Amino acid sequence: MDTDGVKARAGAMTDTSTAIRFRHLYDEHHRAILAYFLRRLDTDAAYEATEDVFLVAWRKLDHIPDGDRSLAWLYSVARRVLANHRRGTARRRRLWRRLADEPGIPVEAPEPIVVRKEEHQEVLTALTRLSDKDQELLRLAMWEELPHADIGLLLGCSVGAVDVRLHRAVRHLEKGLRQAGHKPGRRPAFLPGEES
Repeated sequence: MDTDGVKARAGAMTDTSTAIRFRHLYDEHHRAILAYFLRRLDTDAAYEATEDVFLVAWRKLDHIPDGDRSLAWLYSVARRVLANHRRGTARRRRLWRRLADEPGIPVEAPEPIVVRKEEHQEVLTALTRLSDKDQELLRLAMWEELPHADIGLLLGCSVGAVDVRLHRAVRHLEKGLRQAGHKPGRRPAFLPGEES
């Protein structure tokens, strides 16, 4: 018996059945998911978000329940995609507002640029001396600007735990900066809780 041939045919059947199941799911629910987004987003963003939902569905096809519950599963993915889209939009708006509030770009003397670059490097160096958990927590909170509830979901802990861990991580970072010779009162602009 040709076991390789049997395995190849079984793999092809699985691939075909997977593609058929996905195609059925897509044909049955694409309009409903697109309509969900069209009621909440502009047309281009709605189509893009719908594609994102079905990309997740393709990747997690084995986890999607059969029958009527599949639409509910797709809606739960759509809610997360929409939340991600809104967070991204909010971040872009904040950035645009900051840029709009900035005066014209003056030609800056080289000394402040060098000092600022050195301060940023001090922070990055101090950050690398923290534990991986503290580094990730600070990056999620400060660089990704994720709400503490989302960070809690990602890290598998409560919002209160995120608050405590973030407070400790900031203190560890400040201690690392002091040990590196950073002068008190000259706090870098992008420490947590401070305006840039």
